[in-house]
Amino acid sequence: MEFRWDRLTWQDFEKLQKEGVDCALLPIGTIEAHGVIALGTDCIIPETIANRIGQDIRAFIAPTINYGITHSLLGFAGSLTVSSAGFKAYVKDVMTSMASKGIRKLIIINGHGGQMNELKEAAFDVYEETGLKIAVMHWWILCQDIVPRIYNTEGGHAAVDETAAIIACAPDSVKKEYYRPEMLYYVKPGLVQYPSPTPILIYQENTGALDFDNGKAIRYFDEVCARMKNIILDTLSSWDQK
Repeated sequence: MEFRWDRLTWQDFEKLQKEGVDCALLPIGTIEAHGVIALGTDCIIPETIANRIGQDIRAFIAPTINYGITHSLLGFAGSLTVSSAGFKAYVKDVMTSMASKGIRKLIIINGHGGQMNELKEAAFDVYEETGLKIAVMHWWILCQDIVPRIYNTEGGHAAVDETAAIIACAPDSVKKEYYRPEMLYYVKPGLVQYPSPTPILIYQENTGALDFDNGKAIRYFDEVCARMKNIILDTLSSWDQK
């Protein structure tokens, strides 16, 4: 059954609503440099998660918001950004419009750390103004414990976790031949740099080396999708009990 919002006719959308579908998944990312994987990594991963689990939880899968807030990686070729105010206002408008069309529960699957505050603020504003129940999920944080169990190292930006996810869901965009171990950069606590020296950022010393094993990547991303699905189902259940 089709649940992708933009692939449904208005008649099909209305039919699903009459059958009780009142939840939507909204993937959000940004366009920025990601080491040896796609510029759209932060969009591809949440969109793929939504497409994998949307039908199982009977939720509309909204079109991805691809343009977000890029800061330290803006200096790299192909990276794009929008303003904080513009991003927040746009996301608010999208969520408010969804509420006006009968969506009662909204799950935002965010793929980018640089816009977490804006999403939190926008979600609260829309909840307060419309009553729309909203959960904002930062997938890499919710799934960070999966990484060392499979890879025996910690993740990071464009590090082993995001690279594994892209190997699993967009393998043609992975350019292993570009990778060099010296591309990993340890971000020291208390230090902010514009631009970042490289697009592969780790937050614990001596961690994060990339691993291009296809089997591990598929196992990792399968666990990520299962984790996200379970958290969403728990969230929806808790809302339904109130």
